Amino acid sequence: MIVDLLLELIPRPIRKVLGIILIIIGSILTLLIAILYLVVGSADGQAGLGVVVFAMMAILSFAIGLKMIDW
Repeated sequence: MIVDLLLELIPRPIRKVLGIILIIIGSILTLLIAILYLVVGSADGQAGLGVVVFAMMAILSFAIGLKMIDW
C-alpha cells in the first residue's frame, strides 16, 4: 500500500528506466553470487553468509525492478 503510493509519485518513464537499472544490478549481483559461491561457498563457518547477503540483495533488486517496470 505504501510502496504503491511511493511508486505513483515517480513519473512512469523514470520508473521504467529505474526498473531496468535495478534489474541490471540484480543480474550483476547474481554473477557475483555465483563467483563467491564457487570460491567461498565450500568453506566452513560463516563464509557463506556473504553469499546469502548478496542473494538477498539480488532478489530485492529484481523484485523492486520488476515492480517499477509495471508489466
